[in-house]
Amino acid sequence: MRLTTVPLILFALLLTALQAQAADPVRVSGTPDGPPICWEKSKKLTGAAPALAAQILTELKVPFTIEPVGSWQQVQDKAKSGDIDLIVSAYKNSERAVTMDFSIPYMVSPVVIVVKKGDKFPLSSWNNLKGKKGVANTGESFGEEFDAFIKKELDFTYTPYERAFRLLSEDLADYLIIDLYPAVIYAKLLHAEGKIEILDTPVTRQHFHFAISKKSPLVQHLPAINKKIAELQKQGAIKEMIMDQYKTWTETFNERQRFYARQNTNAAQQQATYDAGARDRGLENLARFAEDNIHYLDGHGIY
Repeated sequence: MRLTTVPLILFALLLTALQAQAADPVRVSGTPDGPPICWEKSKKLTGAAPALAAQILTELKVPFTIEPVGSWQQVQDKAKSGDIDLIVSAYKNSERAVTMDFSIPYMVSPVVIVVKKGDKFPLSSWNNLKGKKGVANTGESFGEEFDAFIKKELDFTYTPYERAFRLLSEDLADYLIIDLYPAVIYAKLLHAEGKIEILDTPVTRQHFHFAISKKSPLVQHLPAINKKIAELQKQGAIKEMIMDQYKTWTETFNERQRFYARQNTNAAQQQATYDAGARDRGLENLARFAEDNIHYLDGHGIY
């Protein structure tokens, strides 16, 4: 064999290996507990974020699989190690940025104030929360600046969602700070839609991004992914995905509720409520905060 043929053989072997690698689908996952953005249903991952990822990767002709892989913490750990290529919905922070690259934000997640029905109060700055008793979900974060304000200035407790809503109903808390999407979902799950109100002005906001493991070959597609996100945002397609997925989740929820209602002694009363077709307050609240020009408090000024 002539020596000049050796580089050609090595090149051919390298090309074959790269082609085989390119043919392997990227692994996509996300939180199993975040409807309507992302949740697990029948051992599959569904929601607005998986739908968005599927559409973009399909248009870019990138082979992929979308599947649940465990808890939210397990999803993050697998992305750090490279076992998962893409997380479909994640907030960006300095810790995650060490092991993941982030897309441009594709969705704003308003952080809202929930109060007991009839207990609304003016909210023009964070200072309006002083002197009141506040609660939020255990382990929650609302951005470094607002977290610091809560710690320094407010009378505040972190507790699981179910207990937080109960504290409101029992007048043991004046307000609940919560992202809009879990606010809508948990109000429905806990049958509290008619018992709470959401103040009109979001107290701050977070952003959902795609998070790509720095160990993944998908990183090279990040500019193209960002371009697709921008196009879909301009078309209003992402907002439509959120509303559609909320309706899908609600249909599943109502089906389960009707099933359980038939098992209870008050089945007839509950069934009548669903058959009456009462308006969906969750959908109304999602639509109310979907405007692009909605004002958010940022701790520096009064709107």
